[in-house]
Amino acid sequence: MVAMDADAFSFFVAVVDAGSFATASRKLNIDRSNISRRIKQIERDAGTQLLLRTTRSMRLTEAGSLFYERGVHINAEVADARKAVLSLRSAIRGPLHVSCAPLLLRSQFQELFWSFCRAYPEVALSLTLRNDVVDFVRESVDVALRVTNDLNPMVVARQLGKVRWDLCASPKYLRQHGTPLLPQDLARHAWLGVRSRTTLELVRGQETHRVVPMARLECVDYSVLRDAALAGLGIGFVPSYATQEDFERRRLVRLLAEYDSLPSLGNHLYAITPQSRYMASQVRCFLDFLAERMSGAPAFGNSTRICSAQ
Repeated sequence: MVAMDADAFSFFVAVVDAGSFATASRKLNIDRSNISRRIKQIERDAGTQLLLRTTRSMRLTEAGSLFYERGVHINAEVADARKAVLSLRSAIRGPLHVSCAPLLLRSQFQELFWSFCRAYPEVALSLTLRNDVVDFVRESVDVALRVTNDLNPMVVARQLGKVRWDLCASPKYLRQHGTPLLPQDLARHAWLGVRSRTTLELVRGQETHRVVPMARLECVDYSVLRDAALAGLGIGFVPSYATQEDFERRRLVRLLAEYDSLPSLGNHLYAITPQSRYMASQVRCFLDFLAERMSGAPAFGNSTRICSAQ
C-alpha cells in the first residue's frame, strides 16, 4: 500500500457523502470522469477495492468502510488544527457549532446565545436544533446541550443545572375529563409522551405507585407535547423550564405536585464536548460564559427526580 496524503482521504469522504459520482461531480465541480479516475488511483494506492459501483449507485466494501472512517477522523484533525491556529490570536474568534434541543433553545437559551454573540462578535455561531445523540466528529459539533442522566464515557460533560419535570394539563382538558388526584387515576387519562408505553413510578413518603399509561400522542419533541397539552389533548410530562410561564398564566395546571418521581429521563442539563487534547478558545469561552450565566438559574427549579420511561 502506497502512503497517501490527507487530500486523498478527504476526497474519498466527500465522494461517499455525496452518494454518487454524479452528485459528487456537481458538489466538487469536477468532471465525473475525473472523479472516477481519482477513485481508481486511490484504490490502486490502497491496494484494494474500496467502492462497489454501478451506473446509478455505489456502496462501500469492508476495506472502504475502514478507509472512510479514517478519512472522517483525518478531516476532524485538520479542522482542529485550523481552530488551533485561530485560537492563537488575541481575540476570541472563529467558528463555533452548537447542537441544542429545540425546546431548550426556545425556552431557556435563546437570549443567552444572543448575549454571547453580542459579547463576542468575531465568533461565527452555527446552531443545530435536534434532540437525538450527536456524532461530534462526523457532524463537526463543538458543544451539545442536552438534558440527560445517561452520559457516554467518551465525552466530557459540564453540568449546568438540574431540571424539574411536571405532569400537566390544560384547564379545558381537566374540566372535560376530571383532575387526577392519585397516581392510579392517570391510567384512565389521555397521555402525551415520548414513547407509546411509559412506566411512571411516583413516590410520596414511603409509598411508591407504579402506573403504565398508553400514549394518545407520541413524539420525541417536548415542545410538541407541551403544545398538545395546551390544546387540551391530554396530560403531558414536560420539563418545567418550558412550562413555567404557562403555569403562571394558568394556561396549564401542575398535577400531582405532592409526588416525586424516580429518575431516568434526565434531570441534569449538560454542556457536552468530545474528548480532545485541545479545546479551541471560542469553545472554552462559550462554556465559561454558559456556566457563569447559568449559575443558580431559577428557571430550572430545585433538584427533582424524574419518572422512569421504558
